[in-house]
Amino acid sequence: MAAEDFYKQSTLPNLTDDAPTPPTRPKQIGPYKVEAQLTTGGMSYLYLGLDPKNQAPRAIKVLSPKYLTHPEMVEQFLKEAEIIGLTDHPNIIKLYGQGEWENGLYIAMEFIQGISLKQFIMQQNFSTRTCLEIVLQVAYALLHLHTHGVIHRDLKPENILITEGGSVKVIDFGIAQMIHDEQLALPSQRGQFLGTPSYMSPEQKKDPLNVTFTTDIYALGVITFELLVGRLSFGSIQYSLLPQELQHIVKKALAPNLDERYPDIVDMITDITNYLKEENRNPRGGLQGGIQEVWEHLEESHLKLLPAEIPKWSPFDMGLAKPDRESDLGSYYDFLRFADQSYCIALGEYKEPSIEGLSYTGLLKGMVQSLTRNHLTSADLHFEPITFITALNEMIAAQRRGIQFFFQLLTLSPSTNQFSFISCGCGSLLHLQLGSQTPRFLPNQNPPLGKDPNHGFYETTESWTEGDHLIVHSFDATVDSEKHGQEFEDALCHIVNKNLQLSAQSQAEALINDVAQIFPQIAQASPKTVLAIQRIT
Repeated sequence: MAAEDFYKQSTLPNLTDDAPTPPTRPKQIGPYKVEAQLTTGGMSYLYLGLDPKNQAPRAIKVLSPKYLTHPEMVEQFLKEAEIIGLTDHPNIIKLYGQGEWENGLYIAMEFIQGISLKQFIMQQNFSTRTCLEIVLQVAYALLHLHTHGVIHRDLKPENILITEGGSVKVIDFGIAQMIHDEQLALPSQRGQFLGTPSYMSPEQKKDPLNVTFTTDIYALGVITFELLVGRLSFGSIQYSLLPQELQHIVKKALAPNLDERYPDIVDMITDITNYLKEENRNPRGGLQGGIQEVWEHLEESHLKLLPAEIPKWSPFDMGLAKPDRESDLGSYYDFLRFADQSYCIALGEYKEPSIEGLSYTGLLKGMVQSLTRNHLTSADLHFEPITFITALNEMIAAQRRGIQFFFQLLTLSPSTNQFSFISCGCGSLLHLQLGSQTPRFLPNQNPPLGKDPNHGFYETTESWTEGDHLIVHSFDATVDSEKHGQEFEDALCHIVNKNLQLSAQSQAEALINDVAQIFPQIAQASPKTVLAIQRIT
């Protein structure tokens, strides 16, 4: 991969999709001779330049001319340069110069040959020692930053580069914060969701302008887990995959309670160093080698619990989409065609993001199969959704293990032109009738299955005809209604309408992707499955 690809990530918030057409490549920016344009961002351009002193390559970032009249954007750009300039550490990108040139402002930085840590995690499989040595390099970079009063606030694998020589470089200080700054944020940042959800501490999600150095420690805890298991976590941390001693370190870095988290990065460095010293004295061959292999077997087992593909039922065009989350071992869905020509779709997800979800998902599948078995073969039996969901809830609650599932049940009856919907801990169903531009939201709030063995369930039953669309999503009902309410519903309406001409599968995928873009906190905080169905006969 070309080195210029590593600079594609933004170092500034508020990037826009409608980036202006880049100007003609300049021959020189400040004292630097420009060799090539690397990337174009929403607010800046990045060029490859040569240092006149020694002809060494430099990455030259310039602020887009359209923002030169925006005082906030200029201040934001200069602040990034100021923060990088404060640091001088082998594991942090270096600043070589900054200033004005005939077309505005520029920052000259170290040009790094290597790969991002995200690629490293996804493509490589290294020993525990190698992974922890990388973590230590990042930790040393954080120690230097924290000593100088800098909180990175966006530490993630994309913002960590591995050089050809194996060294770590922390980059992208676009939303970094000086701990003693009187102005903690520019006006444009206030009230914004600053950071990357999977790596954000609970306190940063709550108030990104009121965090301490421990928020960077939390992000490093997530990265440590991902390195050790060789997979991106997407916010789902499976501690049981790690050796016992490392579980303690990662859990302490990720403690939601600040009193239980590492108070200083030095403490985390000490624990990792002691672990490596102990491994030297008592080597246990193969300790790491099995983690990635075990994970792959778990993923294979999970796939065997799910349908190989979405069935082609003649009355409907159906599509189902989930994020690319390899760690989502607790999800379940199934498509059932009953002998009386009615149809049933079940969507479930274990409530807690843990590796135990795989075994509980297998248990859920067995319960669903046992309760529907006779309906698959006997046309005389009529499927009753309330009877089914009540029995399933009692079976789950009877396990006495605190097992709970988010669950949705959609029953379709083309012969009677009706559908039935039951939602347990999930969001509303969207019903868009043929010729209408406004989907109707049909909520029926029931608790997750297994929470209350005596709950009396609510069911929504409506008529539907040829051309009607149904959208079922599992974005958390509490999150979308209490925190965003009408804004979330309006966004869903817009997304559904703009994709009506697509196939059901493309509609489902578009909704997943657009919600993740517009409401990252919702996408991160809840299980995510989208089912789109259009009645075609």
